[in-house]
Amino acid sequence: MNSLSFLPGDIAAEHIVQHFQNEGFEGITEAMIIRVSLKHGTRREVDAAFEEALEGDKMLPVHEHFELHPFGHYAESRSFDEARLAIQSDFGTSLRIDLPRLFFDSAPIVIDDALATGTRYDAMVKLCDNIEGFAYAILLNDPDSSFLDYLGTHHGSDWEHLLGGITSTAMSLVPEFTLN
Repeated sequence: MNSLSFLPGDIAAEHIVQHFQNEGFEGITEAMIIRVSLKHGTRREVDAAFEEALEGDKMLPVHEHFELHPFGHYAESRSFDEARLAIQSDFGTSLRIDLPRLFFDSAPIVIDDALATGTRYDAMVKLCDNIEGFAYAILLNDPDSSFLDYLGTHHGSDWEHLLGGITSTAMSLVPEFTLN
């Protein structure tokens, strides 16, 4: 089953999965693109709020500072509706904690959840700098292993080459990223 969801970035998500698979990462079977915008706060305020939540063992203030909207989805094994219903558990704290970095820092950014298994997203990738005030995060899933564990099995893989190819793919699809 190949799942397209009729979101503006579905084709980009499919191309990203295909790019990883063409580079030898056949286990990458799902990509969800989320559009991230800042609700309010400066970098310092947002970082402080996230750090305070971590230190106090509280829920991260993701929705207090950011708006997250699905922008594209492609999966070989589940529908967008299934992925959307599971987003609370599948978009784990190990990835959410770095949303300020993802939003405020320049691309490329790769964040890994080494403990991700099953349908949980293994990595969050920012391939291009923010466009019109939006950061685009690509959540990648390899149901069978951790993304960075998988990279470790490909000793000859050139990470810069892999990111460069994905970045080229994403940049060729930038008009899709600016759709509302």
